[in-house]
Amino acid sequence: MASQRQYPRRTLENALRVPEALKTHNAGNPWSSAEVAKALGVGPQSGNFWYVTAASRDYGLTTGTRDTQEIALTALGRSAVYPSSPDEERQARLQAFLNVDLFKRVLEYYGGNNLPESQFLSNTLATTFSIPKEQQDEFIDLFKKNCRYLGIGETFDAVRRTGAEGRRHARDALPPALPGSLASVTVGEGDVPDTVTLGAPDEAENAPVCFVIMPFVERHDSHSTGFFDEVLEQLITPAGTAAGFRVATARRQGTDLIQSTIVNELLDADLVLCDLTEHNPNVLFELGLRIREEKPVVLIKARGTGPIFDVDHMLRVVEYSPNLWPSTVAEDQPRIEQHIRGTWEDRESGRTFMGILRRQAL
Repeated sequence: MASQRQYPRRTLENALRVPEALKTHNAGNPWSSAEVAKALGVGPQSGNFWYVTAASRDYGLTTGTRDTQEIALTALGRSAVYPSSPDEERQARLQAFLNVDLFKRVLEYYGGNNLPESQFLSNTLATTFSIPKEQQDEFIDLFKKNCRYLGIGETFDAVRRTGAEGRRHARDALPPALPGSLASVTVGEGDVPDTVTLGAPDEAENAPVCFVIMPFVERHDSHSTGFFDEVLEQLITPAGTAAGFRVATARRQGTDLIQSTIVNELLDADLVLCDLTEHNPNVLFELGLRIREEKPVVLIKARGTGPIFDVDHMLRVVEYSPNLWPSTVAEDQPRIEQHIRGTWEDRESGRTFMGILRRQAL
């Protein structure tokens, strides 16, 4: 029998999709779990829906899960998605992270996110925190991603303090605005950008922009929780920066609603990289907008993704292994880099989707 986990299996950023869905689609009111699933674009009985609703519950953002009649915002969840100020938003999300006792204790034990080398960390996680060895890699990954999302660095002792002093220190320890996943952003006071930069080459000042369109959440149980985050981090971002691009994408939102600023980025970017995996309808809609502009687009998909006849048979689509093992990443990353370089170098050839169609019509 598998050991029960002491932590949610979704990041805080992913879990926030649940309260954001309640806010956007149901005015923050309690809603049936089936309707929440529909708003998130996942199956109402799927494992992915269970993990995200259970995580939202465990962070203290909502009550209810996939297996309850309805899901509702908590007071903390309401502060996170209906904040009266950027400071309230940051504090609510930090508190959600600290609501998971195991995350809080590990953060306090190491005084931040600076975890030791694996051979020393493994023993501590097992003996001090009772995390079975088979769960440790997953826990470390979630812990680090949450710290990165919240801007928690190598030193962070707010969890050692209580009352007003702790709240003041936690506020000072966080960045001026919550960053997007995997991103480094610079924003004004109180601003939350719609797009974020994921990576850039060393000489980034005049680097062309590669805007990434891809699913934000796994709709199919064949792809595990966090799959697309890993694709973005391990494959797309390093391949794009190695090819000389500043890689950017849309900031993760509670819903798949396409903001006008994102559409402008999509249309104006020097290059767009589109991941066709799972045939996400929003991604395909965004791809259609880009194709209409007759600007260069790079297409990739996980191996096993079915073809889209009018796309796969006219434009090159590079596949990557969905296993995301170090060995497959090492093989796929340079292939995607070369695909990006080739598409960019070929941008004046007229081999766009619309250009090919027009030539065929002549």
